Amino acid sequence: MRCTCWIFFLTALTVLNLGANSYDALALQQRLVDVFEQNKDAIVRVKAAFRSTESETGKSQVMLRIGSGFFVSHEGHVLVSASRAAGADRVWIEYKDKRYAAEAIGHDRLTNVSILRVIELPDKFSIIPIDTSSSDPQLGSIAVAISCPLDFEASPSMGIITGRDKKLGNKVFPTAYLRTSIAANAGRNGCPVLDINGRFIGMTVASIPDLGGSYCLPPEALVRVRDDLLFSGRIIHSWIGFEVAAKLNADNTNSVYLTKLVEGSPARQAGLIEGDRLLSIDNRLINSVTDVPTAVFFTRANQFTTIKVMRAASELEFSVKTRPRPDKVPVIEVSDSTISTSVNSATESAITKTAVGDNE
Repeated sequence: MRCTCWIFFLTALTVLNLGANSYDALALQQRLVDVFEQNKDAIVRVKAAFRSTESETGKSQVMLRIGSGFFVSHEGHVLVSASRAAGADRVWIEYKDKRYAAEAIGHDRLTNVSILRVIELPDKFSIIPIDTSSSDPQLGSIAVAISCPLDFEASPSMGIITGRDKKLGNKVFPTAYLRTSIAANAGRNGCPVLDINGRFIGMTVASIPDLGGSYCLPPEALVRVRDDLLFSGRIIHSWIGFEVAAKLNADNTNSVYLTKLVEGSPARQAGLIEGDRLLSIDNRLINSVTDVPTAVFFTRANQFTTIKVMRAASELEFSVKTRPRPDKVPVIEVSDSTISTSVNSATESAITKTAVGDNE
């Protein structure tokens, strides 16, 4: 009799557990449906025409690039991938089976972000707000991308956050990127990525074909680019002018030291010297050499920024007036834990082609 009771008890627990799991699965499914329904009316397809002339025949030909984008203002501003829109002879969006002419407001090939403005607005559309107050999602968090793949209407794709990277191989990114398991091919580049609560967590800017995933530019970095593009049509990346290297400490931790200062650079003029241990740039802690480009990314050209260093046994603080980044600079590469901030960002080709193979 006691054995029968135990069997009944265990069976009841199993049924209850299965019921709970089924309820959780349905709740998750409904959450994903809600995120899509609440944001689908902000998604657009972007098409850009590029005219070129064949060198042999002299004939003119037009190449069409297709991507996704999303409304970010009620005035009709749309964020799209610069690899789709920058340099186009004509660009437009498709929204709910209708075409709308658009004008380019600005492009930043470095982060692969462009802003367009739709000239004649649709009757009804929604926007996706970009909130920079929340922290980055944890690895393993569910992510939902909404895009217009191929010739389809807005469609959801689900994946997870798989990493937060500042470099790939020897290519250093201009700032930290979120890596996801969501593919960005077939016209999906430029789409928004949201968490399970519908909070915007990034814009897809590069494909990772070998992993079937993509890189997203997080909200804080995207707002940095968006605001500059809206204000002046381009982003002016700042320059400090020093090189750093990591050294292993006795406790197996790394410290970052200034190894070279460019003559006449803002860093040298402010009083920094070779051998200073770099602690922070603009209150962003420096724990590795790849933290440096991200910290510099958020500084503004022609403005003062605070740099803290350890010199001998003293912690010193310097106010450095940055300058616009030189136009002709090589792609940053990391070799033997050394990085130059004479160049503080990788180029678009380094991120979207060489580094992650965005060959759409």
